[in-house]
Amino acid sequence: MITQKIFADRPSRVETMTGLTSDQVDRLVLDVYAAGDLDPSGRRAVGPYRSVLVVLLYLRHNLSQALIAELFGCSQPTVSRLIGRLMPTITTVLTPNAERVATNHLRSTVRVDGFIAPTGDRRVGTYKSGMYSGKRHRCGFNLQVIGSCFGTLTLTGKPQPGSMHDAKAWHESGLAARLEGHLHADGGPGGYGDTAYTGTGLCVPDRKPKGQTLTESARDYNRMIASQRASVERVIAHLKNWRLLATGYRGLLDRFPTFLDAITKLEVYRTS
Repeated sequence: MITQKIFADRPSRVETMTGLTSDQVDRLVLDVYAAGDLDPSGRRAVGPYRSVLVVLLYLRHNLSQALIAELFGCSQPTVSRLIGRLMPTITTVLTPNAERVATNHLRSTVRVDGFIAPTGDRRVGTYKSGMYSGKRHRCGFNLQVIGSCFGTLTLTGKPQPGSMHDAKAWHESGLAARLEGHLHADGGPGGYGDTAYTGTGLCVPDRKPKGQTLTESARDYNRMIASQRASVERVIAHLKNWRLLATGYRGLLDRFPTFLDAITKLEVYRTS
């Protein structure tokens, strides 16, 4: 009876709306209900199933809250309250799965890279705080990513200012500490990165000596590194399908880590 009430307002095309399969969304809704944050018997502007869809739609497509409110027949403050209330619960219920996947992936060789999640030019303190990336010519967060050899997400690190170099961001994000003991130098399975991660212990391509050319063996080595790193590019491409990380985060900057954590757990859930 309770399940029927929860699924009473289930739309027909949840895959298009969320990027998750219908079974994955159904399980997630039931887990959120089990956590006590959905009351199917209460009167509310948005039903229990669609309340979870509001959060997923916001993260997946980065629509304005006012537009989502029009789509779901409620007010913008209602959408804001649903995101603030349910997003932490979604993150919590998906954390055990994410930790299990990360533990399994870190037993094998991983791939590392970073990208900029744009935040727009906010003028007030944006440049002084180091949010502007001169390399990518935009303001945003430097996000460090660990991916598996299968092209699936393993971990994302704590967001760093966009101006920070990848090698420093790798350490500051907490991912270097998470991978400690797993690098080749430590006898572990190790990881691959590009030349920006030189000196971090990751396997990186050989740099071209000044005024010289690379040897044939060095070029072969670099091609091997490039082929191994290709999978992390796919990881970032799939991560950017959560458009909040690709088209521009509009919320308060100090709340961004909460959104990144939720998206990370959802992407791991999607691919696990």
